[in-house]
Amino acid sequence: MNHLVALVTADFPYATETLCLFMAIQGAMTVRKGANSKKSMNWFHAFLKSTLTAYSGAAFTNMFMGRPTAMFSNDIFFGACVIGFVIVNYLPMDIGYHFFNTFLGEALYTVFSQVFRMGGVTGFSDAAYAAFKDTPSVWYPTPIFGPILFPVALGNMGGFFMKGFDAYLEKGMPWLFQQALASATFYHFYAHDAEGAGVVKPLGIAFMTLMGADEKEREDDVLFAKVIVGIFMLVMAVVRMPQFLGPSYSPFTALGGMMKSKKSKKVNVAPKSRKNKAKKQ
Repeated sequence: MNHLVALVTADFPYATETLCLFMAIQGAMTVRKGANSKKSMNWFHAFLKSTLTAYSGAAFTNMFMGRPTAMFSNDIFFGACVIGFVIVNYLPMDIGYHFFNTFLGEALYTVFSQVFRMGGVTGFSDAAYAAFKDTPSVWYPTPIFGPILFPVALGNMGGFFMKGFDAYLEKGMPWLFQQALASATFYHFYAHDAEGAGVVKPLGIAFMTLMGADEKEREDDVLFAKVIVGIFMLVMAVVRMPQFLGPSYSPFTALGGMMKSKKSKKVNVAPKSRKNKAKKQ
């Protein structure tokens, strides 16, 4: 299929190593541009903060399922943290930091780290579904909340760990929560629930045909769900860059604001029409 599908499904050589490295670079850049902007932090403090900024979800979320953390079970994760931290903080003439502080550098780690997150959403949803599919509730044949909330926890563990529960949520639902909730919900019901997938199956086949899928790939519900979630998350990551709409943008809050404005217009119009009728009488 085309290169966009290969990107969002991480179907390219050394995908795991590439995505882990750019995720680590994003964490190191976040700390370097924020808490360590003056390079006054002790290197060990800055390293652990960069690591947890990037990988709090991978470090802690699996504990909810009684599974080992990927930070210990897969050497690529922690190795990427070391390399990413060195690139951002210790290359000669600070070339790593200066490059990733440009638009091109920021676009690179934004895109690849978002593809990493997409894999986390779909992978953690798959893991929760596999764990709970044989014991659904009596109300619906497919487990609903576990395969959605497990990847949501993954995407927001960093916010809870670094900021604390109240500070992270005091301004409402954070974007990472909105993104993970929307993506995991769509992915779970399309990939794991035959009834949910059947509703939009024809559209999925048509879309995958446009993407250059062969006959077998067109019928693959999991692949289609991954592609849709990946494209959505990738577009949102780029749109929310400072050079475009900025990190405060959310399509969900924007839609809610539009609905509120329409309601307020209707409320404001009604009194005026009554006044006009009174004048005519």
